[in-house]
Amino acid sequence: MKERRRDIRLVEENKAVVSRMTGEIKPGSPAVYYSLTQDISMGGVRIMTDAPLERGERVRVDITLSRSRKRIRAGAEVRWVRELYEGEVFEAGLQFAGLDPDDEFALMDHIFGG
Repeated sequence: MKERRRDIRLVEENKAVVSRMTGEIKPGSPAVYYSLTQDISMGGVRIMTDAPLERGERVRVDITLSRSRKRIRAGAEVRWVRELYEGEVFEAGLQFAGLDPDDEFALMDHIFGG
């Protein structure tokens, strides 16, 4: 099967905070979700989270890059979601929809700078 991804992926665990930007936030549900990345690229990130995200939803993601300890912030679109543990833990693919130039440089340095 041909690889469809355009970007090099770095498999690593980074702390991430996901905030919903669209959709109805139900009373009693958290506004932010503490998550972990499973891999990251210039185009997006795969996370493990307890956030019940929906495909097409817009989120903001703050990621603390493990090696450099730099924090990047990006808007992202949820491209896919997979349920892992009976509606309690999910895996989701987020496509970056806008990186500030400084954050883009920090991410590029993190992925390609070794």
